[in-house]
Amino acid sequence: MIKGEYYTKKYEETGYSEELKQCIEEACSYCIENIQSNLMSGNRYYKGDHPLMLFGKIQSGKTRAFTGLMALAFDNNFDYVFILTKNSKALVEQTYKRMRKEFKHFINEDKIDVNDIMKLQDELTPYELEKKLIFIAKKQKDNLGRICDFINDYMIDGTKNCLIIDDEADTTGIGFEKEKDTDEFNLRTVAAEVDNIRGSLDGYVFVQVTATPYALYLQPDFDTTEIKPIKPRKTVLVPSGADYIGGEYYFIRANESGDSGNYIFEEVDDNEQEIASAQKTDERRFKEAEILIRDDRLPTFRRGLINFIVGGCVLKKNGINKKYAYVLHTATSVNAHTRLANITKILIEQIKECKPEHEEYINKLLVESYNDIKNSVVAFSYNMPSFEEVKNEFFNAFNKGYIKISVINSKDEISKYLDEETGELKLRTPFSVFVGGQILDRGITIPNMIGFYYGRNPKTMQQDTVMQHSRMFGYRGKDLLSITRFYTTRKIYESMIKVTEVDSALREDIENKRFEEGVYFIEKNKDSSNTAKIIPCSPSKISASNIAYLKPYSRILPVGFTPKSKAISSEVVRKVNCILDGVIDRSQREAVKITVDCAEKILSEIYTSLKPDNDTKRFITEDRMVSILKYLLKDNRHCNLIVRRDREMSKIRGNGTYIDAPDNGQDERVIAKKVSDDIPTLILLHEKGNEEDWKYREFWWPIIVVPKNSSRTIYSYPEVGVRVKKKK
Repeated sequence: MIKGEYYTKKYEETGYSEELKQCIEEACSYCIENIQSNLMSGNRYYKGDHPLMLFGKIQSGKTRAFTGLMALAFDNNFDYVFILTKNSKALVEQTYKRMRKEFKHFINEDKIDVNDIMKLQDELTPYELEKKLIFIAKKQKDNLGRICDFINDYMIDGTKNCLIIDDEADTTGIGFEKEKDTDEFNLRTVAAEVDNIRGSLDGYVFVQVTATPYALYLQPDFDTTEIKPIKPRKTVLVPSGADYIGGEYYFIRANESGDSGNYIFEEVDDNEQEIASAQKTDERRFKEAEILIRDDRLPTFRRGLINFIVGGCVLKKNGINKKYAYVLHTATSVNAHTRLANITKILIEQIKECKPEHEEYINKLLVESYNDIKNSVVAFSYNMPSFEEVKNEFFNAFNKGYIKISVINSKDEISKYLDEETGELKLRTPFSVFVGGQILDRGITIPNMIGFYYGRNPKTMQQDTVMQHSRMFGYRGKDLLSITRFYTTRKIYESMIKVTEVDSALREDIENKRFEEGVYFIEKNKDSSNTAKIIPCSPSKISASNIAYLKPYSRILPVGFTPKSKAISSEVVRKVNCILDGVIDRSQREAVKITVDCAEKILSEIYTSLKPDNDTKRFITEDRMVSILKYLLKDNRHCNLIVRRDREMSKIRGNGTYIDAPDNGQDERVIAKKVSDDIPTLILLHEKGNEEDWKYREFWWPIIVVPKNSSRTIYSYPEVGVRVKKKK
């Protein structure tokens, strides 16, 4: 791998940490390896078709990582980069400006050009095509179609190597539609267009970038050359810097005794959450004009807004002059956003007026807020000014119009709210309140966000969506943390804790290299009355996948197969017997421990004699069996082994379905439960195969028993008999 002028310049400009350098260089090595394997094989369906995943945290610097990868790729014979952004004109503009800034030096030297694919000139000259070219397109049919046109017009000779970088890869670009009355699935329009781009190229590597890769890890493994693989084969973790504040701080450390994060969470009553998220006001329950004086209606909503202003005033008295943001995200409905913004305006106006009959009550609210903010400000070692000083600054903000309320939703073009230079939400006044929904998630950076009133409370939470709502994640100094508050219901907060734990477990498993190449396991929280039901992603994104669960004492085994020829099957039985005779006596009925290497060797032998039936969807392959075993072992090097011989289990039940429980519930299954507390058990059943369905061939039937203390885990396994195609 060459570190030439492009990467060297980027490194000099930005000063990558050792961790980030390692991330970029590991990712580029994978890209180079896959391009080389393609050139050597000449095969259109090669290892490089499997995506590379850059897995970062929300607002942690993923763009910085992939621009470093682009620079190093340019040094190593990559010519063009296609960057696919979320379906937003504003984000295309933001990405375009960011790329021009990142590669400004080389643009000035006429070595690199950056293009919005929809603004591309009709005809590029050979001179232009010899440069390193960067194209930005949103994930929308017309944009992606223009990329295909460019490839057909200018890259037909196949001599250019390309990176396709799918930013926020788990959104928009994947999804399936089931054809009526068939077992076939169609790729959705955008996913099909992305696949068309990949299918038009010879030398390319597809790079997925996201903080929420759950849907991607649960994609099917397409056994076809018609559809390019979506599930990544390799994952590279993007490091976050020392000042990064994410879910661990907000939802894990916040529950640890004596931690500074203890002050973050403030609970919202369920009834309040229901009122705040309603599309219209029920005058019988709540009158908007009484928002200031009614203690029993929206008290936390009211306190949150006052805390927001008080916090900014406190920092100003400490010599910190910044503009601050507060976000209200309680619903997806446009009507709900308008209503909540109106309630906010009424509250601000009533405080500003401070009528004589309200003065004492407003003062009481200010005292409560002052004491609330004081706790965290002192914990972060800042000076707490006197109450009168804060009170004066507080009313000054109201009287001088320092507070602005903006509604941002699907009715608006968000680009008008973004700073032209940074692409972040522009804070026009010292205190900006943003009311909105989904449009305030992916790709939108909200600077100096110190308050978040969050009320999205569906019965089923999609983990990727909930994580992306967390716009308060990012690089934040202790000044911001000292006054930051997160307002939500107890149930939502407990659910966020579970989401964070699942996400942390996934990252830890990847970091510790517990996954085999291309196989990923995602822990699933135990459903409880204190949390919402949490699923990894929208079901439409993984509807073509065979999803399986690992839960305590569950059993994993191949179902729906036939032994190969009698000669092969008999020889495999003999070889497995030879291995087993070295680790367990034939009279032994109890479990023994064997190394994972020995278990893997046994499984490898067994699978050489098993052939999946054409109509089965439940055949667990050797790769998956070994991957599951290793995952369940974690850092252990031994598993339990139970062996039984001379069994005569049928293949098909009387109702025509496959037998899927060949083990004895009164014998080996009981023993497995006794020994499978922390490590899995491998049960091996020697079947005589004395019936026509087995072709009168003996074989070994392997079963893995999941340990009692394992977390509930979801994963996908290869498709058998599932057809995925593109619409004609």
